[in-house]
Amino acid sequence: MLVNVIMQLAITSSLALLMAPFNSVMSAGQPNGVVTLGGEILDTACAIDTSSAYQVIEMDPMPVGRLIRLGEGDPHSFTLRLTNCSLTRNNPNRPGEKLPDWQHVRVTFDGVPDRQGRSFAANGSSQGVAFHIIDAQGHESVPGVPMAMVPLSSARDQVLHYTLKLVGNDQPLSVGSHRAAVRFRLEYY
Repeated sequence: MLVNVIMQLAITSSLALLMAPFNSVMSAGQPNGVVTLGGEILDTACAIDTSSAYQVIEMDPMPVGRLIRLGEGDPHSFTLRLTNCSLTRNNPNRPGEKLPDWQHVRVTFDGVPDRQGRSFAANGSSQGVAFHIIDAQGHESVPGVPMAMVPLSSARDQVLHYTLKLVGNDQPLSVGSHRAAVRFRLEYY
């Protein structure tokens, strides 16, 4: 049995030619948008904390030279918080009967791919960059491909830890702002 819960992460960042104060890079006026979330919950072991359901991750501007030298930006941590977890399940077709306990959760991040499908594409006025997500065990997220299963504990609340980095995508770099929308899906087993 799996759960189909789809949520969204919004990522914004800027690529700067020189070290510049954050306000001077961002003051050019960034477009605003609306994200509509939808999904279907079939059965679930945990609820998702409302602060995890929609997150905006803002990254500091990064000088082009630094990205060229290092090949990636500074890591930015984010979490998915699972709350009110209950691993026991009742059989909806046979009242009073139990199904096997939930044992694992698997996360799939999805969005427009870049870097031959290894990272998430960045949109905006800058060029030559993509976003890359890694879990706490060092596993890289590939757009649309489920990550390794994570064991569920008996704790009522659990936190899944991830790191986001800005990476080059082997295209010529140009300064500007960039953003991405990344959806995530939780499946319980």
